[in-house]
Amino acid sequence: MKQHWLELKLQVLTASLSIAVSTFIMPFVSANAQNLNPANNKENQLAQAADSCRRVFPPEGVYVHTQPTVYGSVIGSIAGGRYVRIEPKNINDWVPISIPLKGYVFAGYLTSCAPAPPPPPNCRQVAANNGIYVYQQPLAKSPIVGLIASGRYVMIENQSSNGWVLISIPLKGYVFANYLSECS
Repeated sequence: MKQHWLELKLQVLTASLSIAVSTFIMPFVSANAQNLNPANNKENQLAQAADSCRRVFPPEGVYVHTQPTVYGSVIGSIAGGRYVRIEPKNINDWVPISIPLKGYVFAGYLTSCAPAPPPPPNCRQVAANNGIYVYQQPLAKSPIVGLIASGRYVMIENQSSNGWVLISIPLKGYVFANYLSECS
């Protein structure tokens, strides 16, 4: 009797899971599965039109909602890296989109379609863990102008001379070149 009861529970559980998967997960998979080659897709080409183009930033993709809120029903999802066409009138950090689905996406999940420009050749990044001092002259005994934190970007004005380099941004003065790295 207990054996039969357990088998019946297992069948009900299996049927429930099957219905849940087909109702909730399959629509998202099909929305992501369409247009497997986005580069040749006309829809993606339309989405990439000038000012209205954005790219889905998170690799796991984003959900598209019917309303500009997390409480709006989910229409589908868009895979990471895919292009979307945005419409005017953002509402509370939610962006209306029209391609590939019509609905709303949280603005924080979208990025520019244009590739980031390369850093200028005179850009350097502070590599010293504790930051670097900026001096008035290329001498360790020179008065200190300020301190630049680790990871900050600086603009150099010339090549290194005796281990020192002149910078102009964010402060004007000299820093020890060994504590700078190329901008990435």
